[in-house]
Amino acid sequence: APVGIYALNVPTFATWNSTGITVAGNANGTSGSDLESLSSPTSIFIDNNNTLYIADRDNNRAVKYFPNTTSGILVAGNGTPGNTPFQLYAPKGVAVDQYGAVIVADSSNYRIQSFSPGTVSGTTIAINSSSNILGVMRDLNIDVNNNIYVTDSSSNRVTEFFSFNGIGVPLVGSNGTGNGPTQLSSPYGNFVDANSSLYVADLGNQRIQKFLLGSNIGMTVAGVSNTPGSTLLLLNGPISVPADNNEYIYIVDSNNARIMQWTTNYTAGGTCLIGCGGTRGSSPTQLYSPRDVKFDQYGNLYVCDQGNHRIQKFLIQPITSTCPPPSKWIRALTITKLSSHHEYQYSKETIE
Repeated sequence: APVGIYALNVPTFATWNSTGITVAGNANGTSGSDLESLSSPTSIFIDNNNTLYIADRDNNRAVKYFPNTTSGILVAGNGTPGNTPFQLYAPKGVAVDQYGAVIVADSSNYRIQSFSPGTVSGTTIAINSSSNILGVMRDLNIDVNNNIYVTDSSSNRVTEFFSFNGIGVPLVGSNGTGNGPTQLSSPYGNFVDANSSLYVADLGNQRIQKFLLGSNIGMTVAGVSNTPGSTLLLLNGPISVPADNNEYIYIVDSNNARIMQWTTNYTAGGTCLIGCGGTRGSSPTQLYSPRDVKFDQYGNLYVCDQGNHRIQKFLIQPITSTCPPPSKWIRALTITKLSSHHEYQYSKETIE
């Protein structure tokens, strides 16, 4: 069964080729409803077999792509909006648990659906009810214990749903709209790292908040609250935020059509990785309203390029030394013992 990439083992000094390869959807940025096309994809997930799962929002379905294929396979939804077990309505999050079940944030039906391997009939894990208040879900992620984390944008919070009973517990937010350390404003993406720290893309406040395990008090680790911008210190529409094993965070800066990396030196600002030309578009080096970012087990970076109705893959580059080459190389080294008192003479021959 597929197991998700929960700890992102990305080399400390990794870089990525800034020219994308289209691995799902149409490279020219056009939408469609056939299995070679996508329409406003919102979320992606990559398992350890490098199978790519996509929440294809405007086609009301979830599809998967095996590596090096150009056609998707339907795994949830039948293409028409609805609330039967076979349907989805504007899905906005997708993940795969350790048993291979596809978990979907069925946003406009206000429910979380689980699709067991080999079936397209969903089982409702959680639904908006008196015991579970599910508003507008913007993102869904899953941890190693199969617990589900949902960003509820309309309630300005992130809720954890336990795998064994489907009951939701608000983790952060729920204090009304605001920019205080315990508040969020129209949050979108969430991510739980290997240390169980929760990161939230606090879109309305133009910042990324980090919440340590057991705390509902957030610290701003990227962006400046209520200050949109396009410099390396600012964000404009942060919408997705995975973190790697170095606690570096990767931000989909949607309105700037770029992917940013922030190290643990939060006040130093970020580094632009993808889409750094300053303009949106459909060329291989451009993005248009990107929505999600994920990594495969090799460290390659995938972007859900929503406005271009495609998924782009950006290859990780080989790590090269930052040290300058020596001006001379030692070709031969001779060591001669001069006495019994451990005195030695060294001589060497060099080449330019």
